[in-house]
Amino acid sequence: MAAAEKKRFSYRRGNYSVLVVCNSGPRSNQVRASLKNLGFSQISAAPTHVTGLERFRVRKFTHVFFDAADSDMPTLEFVEAMLELDGDCIMIAVSEQPRVDDVFGLLRAGARHYLVVPFAVSTVEDVLLEASEGAPLSEAVLNAPDRNSALVGVVLNNLYRQTVLMRQSREFESAKRELELQTTKFIQSVDMARLFCEGTDDDLLEEIVEGCIKRANVAASRLGRTRKKLKNKRLHDDDDDPVEAAAS
Repeated sequence: MAAAEKKRFSYRRGNYSVLVVCNSGPRSNQVRASLKNLGFSQISAAPTHVTGLERFRVRKFTHVFFDAADSDMPTLEFVEAMLELDGDCIMIAVSEQPRVDDVFGLLRAGARHYLVVPFAVSTVEDVLLEASEGAPLSEAVLNAPDRNSALVGVVLNNLYRQTVLMRQSREFESAKRELELQTTKFIQSVDMARLFCEGTDDDLLEEIVEGCIKRANVAASRLGRTRKKLKNKRLHDDDDDPVEAAAS
């Protein structure tokens, strides 16, 4: 995360209010203790999803940490109901052994991040920062029939922007500032792809390589078509040259 985003998050945290929805008392206490250590003062707790929903109707919260396991209502319904009340609420799932597909389903429903148990205070801060300041997964990725292909597309698009800005930063000072932000986006896209890919890291790497090859083939085809077009244009221009025509 860029330094500017960290500074903005630190400045705003005094205005944030957090609701912790966990049916495990010790886990709820740990999340709340971590938040207090990070300087959050407006913290409330609810033992179940229904109770959390009722509390949210009385008072809105900027952030909600919630148990990813179903309790007195399905977790997906809880996320959808909360976001119907306030679409700007930042929801973070808490789970001890999260299944990738389950977490992805919660993100598709509107959650912004997840916290894996056990965790350190620094982990809670990183998750809050990324959920609050980072860009959410795009609709194209969330709803893609081929998740890996969509994730690889995001990685390669960010890699392309990264290389362009690296070249431009050698000439323009403004590009150096953009490069820092783009580097963060690129790293986040790789981390997200590794987390949510179907299969292993090796499977993801293989798909990234295939994606690079496909893009190289497309670029080569475009270059070939451009060369052919220029060659035909030169031949056409030569045929229309009146000097050459008179000489012949």
